[in-house]
Amino acid sequence: SQGLGLEVIPYGITSRVNDEQVVPAETTVSPDAGLDVNYSITPGLKASITVNTDFAETEVDQRQVNLTRFPLRFPEQRDFFLEGSNIYEFAPRSGVDPFFSRNIGLNRGQPVPITYGARLLGNAGKYNVALLHVRTGEDSGVNVNAENFTVARVRRNLGSESTIGVVYTRRATEDGPFSIEGLQDRHTFGTDLELGTSTFLGDKNLQFQAFFVGHNDAFSNAEETDIWDRSTRGIRINFPNQPWSGAVSYREFGEAYNPAVGFARRIGFRRVNPQVAYSPQLANSDLIQEMQWSIWVEHLMDMDFNVLTQQFRTTLLGINFTSGERFEFDLDRVYEVLVEPFDIRRDGTIIIPAGEYRKWQFDTSFETASFRKVSTELEFQYGEFWSGTQTEYSIEVTLRPFPGVDLNPEYIRNEVNLEEGSFSTDLFRFEGNYDFTTSLFLSSTIQYDNLSELIGLNMRLRWIITPGSDLYFVYNHNWIDRDNRFITLQNTATAKVRYTYRF
Repeated sequence: SQGLGLEVIPYGITSRVNDEQVVPAETTVSPDAGLDVNYSITPGLKASITVNTDFAETEVDQRQVNLTRFPLRFPEQRDFFLEGSNIYEFAPRSGVDPFFSRNIGLNRGQPVPITYGARLLGNAGKYNVALLHVRTGEDSGVNVNAENFTVARVRRNLGSESTIGVVYTRRATEDGPFSIEGLQDRHTFGTDLELGTSTFLGDKNLQFQAFFVGHNDAFSNAEETDIWDRSTRGIRINFPNQPWSGAVSYREFGEAYNPAVGFARRIGFRRVNPQVAYSPQLANSDLIQEMQWSIWVEHLMDMDFNVLTQQFRTTLLGINFTSGERFEFDLDRVYEVLVEPFDIRRDGTIIIPAGEYRKWQFDTSFETASFRKVSTELEFQYGEFWSGTQTEYSIEVTLRPFPGVDLNPEYIRNEVNLEEGSFSTDLFRFEGNYDFTTSLFLSSTIQYDNLSELIGLNMRLRWIITPGSDLYFVYNHNWIDRDNRFITLQNTATAKVRYTYRF
């Protein structure tokens, strides 16, 4: 029995921060508290209120080395925004994100205080509903004013295999010490349609997808732009079947497209993307379960139809073994136009000049079955890269020596040799999890890369007091390499307890 369907979840937290970046070093202790309230209106529809929200127990992001010209999209890790995230999905596999929750409560990866928030999530008949409003506070540490975020997503089922939906977001920045002149309330709106059938040609699957997203002018003192420049749109046809499968999509991102609560990796392009795959299953083989051959093509142009990128990616051979192992060998042919110089290390040391570049690259990978006590993923890439070559090696190992113990070291190395200069990157990650009991868990993450020269340690101990009630101890420590020795930048110790009262 759910009783009234009401949950009251207060939390208390205290943190001790030791900052070695200032002289003299500073140590601060900051206690705090907050409250979450959940109410199940129906078994499938839940309303929530959060006050002074904190995410101290959230897993850290996996560090990445970015050798591209475009920003990386880090996944959401916070439970408050992960719950019901499937409802927010918009035109899946079309590369459009009108709502990206990491814009709320984070600024370039640094936390921004959340004053309060309210949301409604769930299903009501044929409708999937997600409504969210969050207010964040002013923070001088990351130079942001107080802001209000509003998100609405409604999706309606059409039969058993089709949907139509709308999305709306608003980001309102209040005046303050970090105001941007001319910045207005930013509104984004969009709609997406997905039609599907599993009876095409008798027993085949066929899907059609279309979307449109646009927003208002963000700045009152900027040159006026057309809605076509401030929007993105596209269609996609998918044929997901065996042994033949394929898809073709077309999308456009305007030159002024910049959704205030969304994410856009690249703008100002038109893109055609056909692909086809043949994946026969070998029912009579004791060694091989499935083989695969595929062709993936990208033809990307600017808004005046001038070619920017052409890529032909061919899977020459992919094998899924009956034992759970997998092998794949891919070959790429890439033509790319660099419109402006590219600072590949982002420190001004190596600048790739604008121009046309043609590249051949190959990629081979092998991974063992994940259920084994020792499993591994190996990958090797080599090929032309701008004015020279790039070689990448990566290895990831998962060790499960005993029940409740999970160790996961990973190492990625890039060797880049260009006419403008050569360099290498090293990225090391280690994740370890140990389950003492069914209610007591320890997890740890260590990360290092030689570009930032930072080592980061995150350790988290979680004790489930009762289901829904937890005690966390979290420790973070950051070091930087200076004159061939690592010195502490900052360390933080946090204790947090939350308890759920159900009525």
